[in-house]
Amino acid sequence: QAPLGSILRDFEAIQREQRECSACTDRQDWWDRRSRLDLRMQTLIQSLQFHVLGCWRGLLLPSPPGKSPILLQECSRLLPELRDCGWRDP
Repeated sequence: QAPLGSILRDFEAIQREQRECSACTDRQDWWDRRSRLDLRMQTLIQSLQFHVLGCWRGLLLPSPPGKSPILLQECSRLLPELRDCGWRDP
């Protein structure tokens, strides 16, 4: 399991290397670096999704147009359980 701090440090390193990559003038070298950075970013996003956000990552998805009856039903079940755990503000 990856702690959030580790993921943020990796993200900062990727950003730093991206700035260095942007200054690269050799086309092949630029593409090689860019491909490696893209793979690292993909791994970082997957780690964030599965190890930090877990089941809560669905909350970041955009809402569908209109209110889904299934979504409303799930929310009506989830809210009382969250309140029982001490959560007060939806």
